[in-house]
Amino acid sequence: MYKLYGSLGSASLAPHCVLEASGADYEFVPVDISDDSERDPEYLKLNPHGRVPTLVMNGEIMMESAAISMYLADKYPQAKMAPGLDDPLRWEYLQWSTYLTNTLQETMLLKRYTSGYTTDSDTSAVSECAASRLDHILGIIEDGLDKHDGPFFLGNSLSTPDVYLNMVLEWDPEIGAGARERGEWPNIGRNYDGLFTRDDIARVLHQNGYPGSSG
Repeated sequence: MYKLYGSLGSASLAPHCVLEASGADYEFVPVDISDDSERDPEYLKLNPHGRVPTLVMNGEIMMESAAISMYLADKYPQAKMAPGLDDPLRWEYLQWSTYLTNTLQETMLLKRYTSGYTTDSDTSAVSECAASRLDHILGIIEDGLDKHDGPFFLGNSLSTPDVYLNMVLEWDPEIGAGARERGEWPNIGRNYDGLFTRDDIARVLHQNGYPGSSG
C-alpha cells in the first residue's frame, strides 16, 4: 500500500488524483503545513524540507509533486493520466509537466510568498514583478490550450498537467476561481471544467475544496 503524506489544498493534490485514478491501495496521511505550526520531527525524517507531498512505497521515499504524479501515471496506465512512451503527444505531456512546475509554480510561489525570497522589509517590488511575469505565463498556457481540439493540454485526453495547472492556480484566489468567474482566461476555464468530467478526479477535487464545474 502507498502512503501519500499531504495537506488538502496543497501540492499533494496532483499525485492524490493519480492515486485515486490508478485503483491502487493507498492511504492519505494528513500533514499540518500551516505557517505557525512546527513540523513533526518524524515527518522531517521522511521529507527534510517539511513540505508536501511525500510518497512512501515499499520502503522507498519519494518527494516532489510533479515527479510523483508522472511516476504514478506511468506505473498505472489504466489511470489514463499520461500518454504512453511511444505516443506522439508524449513530448507535449513532458513539456507542460515541466513548464508548470519550473515556471508557473516557481512564479506563483514568488508572488504568494514574497517574504521568503528577499531580505528587504518592503517586498512590493518582488511581488509586482512576479505578478507581471505570471500574467505572461498564463498567456502562454492559454495559447497552449488552444493548440488541440478539446479542453486539455493533450486535446480530449486529461493528463496530469491539467490537474497540476489547476492545483497551482487555486493557490491564488485572484487567479483561480476568480479568474474563471471573470472569464479572463477562457481556455483555462474550460480546462478546469473538464476535470469534473471524470468522477475519480472530481472526488479528490471536491475533497480539496474545489467548488465544481462552473458549466
